[in-house]
Amino acid sequence: MNTIYSSASNNQKSALKIIRISGNHSNIVPSIFSFKATKPRYASLRKLYDHKNKIIDNALVIFFPGPLTATGEDIIELHLHGSIVIEKKIFQMLRKHKHFRLAEPGEYTKRAFLNGILDLTQAEGLNDLINAETENQFKLSMSQFEGLLSEKINFWRNDIVFLLSKLEALIDFSDEELPLDLTKIFVEKVIALLRDMKISIKSSSYGERLRNGFIITLIGRPNVGKSSLVNFLSHRKVAIVTQEPGTTRDVLEVLLDFEGYPIILNDTAGIRSTESEIENIGIKRALEKARKSDLILILSDDDNFTFGELKVASNNFLIHTKSDLGASSRTDVHEVSVKENKGIDQLIKNIVQHLRSLNPKENALLTRERHIQAVKKASEALRRVSLTNLNTKPELAAEDLRIAATAIGSITNSIDVEEILDDIFNSFCIGK
Repeated sequence: MNTIYSSASNNQKSALKIIRISGNHSNIVPSIFSFKATKPRYASLRKLYDHKNKIIDNALVIFFPGPLTATGEDIIELHLHGSIVIEKKIFQMLRKHKHFRLAEPGEYTKRAFLNGILDLTQAEGLNDLINAETENQFKLSMSQFEGLLSEKINFWRNDIVFLLSKLEALIDFSDEELPLDLTKIFVEKVIALLRDMKISIKSSSYGERLRNGFIITLIGRPNVGKSSLVNFLSHRKVAIVTQEPGTTRDVLEVLLDFEGYPIILNDTAGIRSTESEIENIGIKRALEKARKSDLILILSDDDNFTFGELKVASNNFLIHTKSDLGASSRTDVHEVSVKENKGIDQLIKNIVQHLRSLNPKENALLTRERHIQAVKKASEALRRVSLTNLNTKPELAAEDLRIAATAIGSITNSIDVEEILDDIFNSFCIGK
């Protein structure tokens, strides 16, 4: 396998730059740059030279011998001055050797997975951690990177493997005495697994929202202050604000952070009867976006919050805008004034409280569609197991357990049929 290299910092000019080299040929890096090899895991100052024996830089060099490294391979890090020219010269020297090549995107993490340093969910968590922009995204991605989701998946997998090993023994060694309460054990474990998986599937939408952002859509008639509120919340003029009705024609998305919660805030076309085809398309899109939202902010500068297309629901907030001109007569609305910065902070607190109330209190959340589909597939197989007569059709139940084990294992990619045999030998005296 080729030894890979790339910058572990940005590719722009900076004070410092780190170049990471990973692979079996890392040990020849000292000879490539004509410096004395360093003691493992110690930072050593070395002068790096090019092929003409001209100095490239004074660098801190650290050698990390595998397999206890980020990739599971030998790694050398070059801590350089942050010149783009220095980086270019380092890459030119490495490129001259046939066993070295520039790393592809995500290849270091991929090698960590292939070498058993991380499983798939941890690798995904690492990627989410790098891209986290809010406190809650950081907490979710860090828990996944630390293996919290992996622990849940492995717990499910171990239970399924346990059941499968017992069935395999029943099939292959039917003349041996098996525990009389085997059926009871099966029923209890399958029911517990199904219950736990159902909770995780139900909670997965919250995990996806924490990762990608909660969708909040503003709905209202023209000129009620939707765009003004969006501009105020985003601290910049992202939407055009005029006295002319119908200024906003399409859905405008703004990414915000409300006390650690990632928010996708949608400004939409004002809802009214119009002969403009473009405006009608915008209104249709506004209503479609609202229906798919986690929270709908219905804005009005009077007491009319009625839109026949939208039904009143728990995910609707009624916002009375321009409250500086007079308060609403209703008691179920949020009073705000962009002009006087009135009620905005309280509105944000109420939104955060609503989002916090959606928290399923799950320690490990499924955050990707592939996680959800795998758990659903496993659940379907386990439901079939629960309906199968173990005494007359153990082969059918065993096949469904294998399907469930494979589906669950695909989340972390750690399922191995040899585990079934290992469990049999550990639990039964085969051949005795």
